[in-house]
Amino acid sequence: MAAISLPSQAVTFQKAKRKLYHEVYPGHGYTVYSGCYWHLAGRKKVVELESCGLQNAFPRKQLKRAHRVEAEHSAVPASWLYKRNGQWRQCLIQAKNLHTNARKYCRQHDSEYREAHNDLINLFPSVGQINADRSNKPYAEEISGTKIQTFHGQGQHGKTIVITSRVAIPPKSMRGDFARIAWYYRDKYGVRLNSRQDSMYKKWAAEDPVSPEEIARDHRIRQVQGWGNPYVER
Repeated sequence: MAAISLPSQAVTFQKAKRKLYHEVYPGHGYTVYSGCYWHLAGRKKVVELESCGLQNAFPRKQLKRAHRVEAEHSAVPASWLYKRNGQWRQCLIQAKNLHTNARKYCRQHDSEYREAHNDLINLFPSVGQINADRSNKPYAEEISGTKIQTFHGQGQHGKTIVITSRVAIPPKSMRGDFARIAWYYRDKYGVRLNSRQDSMYKKWAAEDPVSPEEIARDHRIRQVQGWGNPYVER
């Protein structure tokens, strides 16, 4: 597919998160990887771990972050955006030379990086600690690596994610969604996918086709930021 040319609206990350929590979602919903209920409580964004049976899934030192909602860069972790078409972005090189935070510097000095980083298509509400544990690990279908953690969300909206030292195995109900997001980022922002990833995403997209919920979410995103994901809209 040819590169996507869409309107640009590179808002700040804080504004993107507000739009995610207040407009893409109506101030409440279910987290992307485990299906835990989350809601806004004043300025706080709270996860009800009891709603998905994960109240005992985290050690004490992780509970504060586990009870917090965070905006997860799903199919494409933020660190993957430092490259475009296999080449390091100049903002990353400059940030390293200046010994400053690359993510913050690139958001300030590279408008395309900022747009890719803040694009609502790739952002989902997540249990904060699961977001931290996933980090920038690539998605996979099979377990590899050590330190295996399984977060098995229970209840009507429950989902399961497995995270190891090397990979993250996402819920089956979200795999097609993530495949379509990855292809969109490849086309619009030059994020390279290796042959293993592309084959896996083709399989996932076939097994988990576009759902009414995915279409509805994409429609809300289109209304909020001016464009959606062509792989969902077609």
